[in-house]
Amino acid sequence: MKRFFQKLHFALFLFLFLTITALGQSKKDRIDLAGTWSFQIDSLDKGISDKWYTHKLAQQISLPGSMATNGKGDEIGIHTPWAGDILDMSWFKSDEFAKYRKPGNIKIPFWLQPNKYYRGAAWYQKTLNIPESWNGKHLQLFIERSHWETTVWIDDIKIGMENSLGTAQLFDIGSKLTAGMHRLTIRVDNKIKDINMGDNAHSVTDHTQTNWNGMIGELSLRAKPKVFISDVQLYPDIYKKQVLVKIQIANTTGTKNDASVTLMASANKSAAEKLKPLTKKLVSEGNSQVIEMTYPMGNSPLLWNEFNPDLYNMRVTLNQTGSKDADVRQVGFGMRDFKAKGTQLTINDNLIF
Repeated sequence: MKRFFQKLHFALFLFLFLTITALGQSKKDRIDLAGTWSFQIDSLDKGISDKWYTHKLAQQISLPGSMATNGKGDEIGIHTPWAGDILDMSWFKSDEFAKYRKPGNIKIPFWLQPNKYYRGAAWYQKTLNIPESWNGKHLQLFIERSHWETTVWIDDIKIGMENSLGTAQLFDIGSKLTAGMHRLTIRVDNKIKDINMGDNAHSVTDHTQTNWNGMIGELSLRAKPKVFISDVQLYPDIYKKQVLVKIQIANTTGTKNDASVTLMASANKSAAEKLKPLTKKLVSEGNSQVIEMTYPMGNSPLLWNEFNPDLYNMRVTLNQTGSKDADVRQVGFGMRDFKAKGTQLTINDNLIF
């Protein structure tokens, strides 16, 4: 029994050591931006002309989160500028609902009612401490879910604007940010402007997720090598038992560089067939290039379907010759073939609908 506990203690120690080591390795090129941010509402839309990015904002807010989850915004009333259509106007006119239209007792019958509501621009700001080990690296700001037009400044320099509702927003800061303290300022505007999704679109309507203002999910600053992986696309082929891997490589050096890409897939089941790494040498040139590699999935790859959701993880490693700074991207995927067969749908040639 004593020997059992000794082995257990050693196993726990080894697990913790490997976990801490892995976390340390993953964190050395990433700064988590979750926490308390400075904040200010820009209801008159004067922040850009008055250059709010040049000074500290007056209030505070917790991110990831929205203005509503932080109790920021306007009180709900009969004049709240909702993003969703209201077809039945009786709530606004009928005596039956008069008591629910009074300030302090507002009860909206059309959808879930937030505590606060705001439509317009709001500003978020945080101080960054860039480590010396990041000198010369290519920096990126990652915002997993912003709602929704997002403009970014570092100190007094505008980095750019993104307005995606369905994918993460990624801002390239470049390699000129020096070590030390810097001011990150983000303006988020949730007004419907250049892109109109139509009446009661689920991405902005009050009927569903509400037209909130804020940033949720992962917020981080990332340091990448000057030659790095900017995108990975996987195309499984269950019949040939292989995966076509398309890798987009960004080169910010302005020169040609010898490099190599290594692929390594592993299954989420320990009993699955062990696969081998595949390496390809290349010369990275130009600002961006796409290379293709075909990765063999062994003799009997696990097939994915809804009853057996077996997954693989593809680890893509880019090594630049003469540099110890490798770039790694990991992508989860399933070996499956989904298609239409006449008026029916199949997965892996099995009828599902």
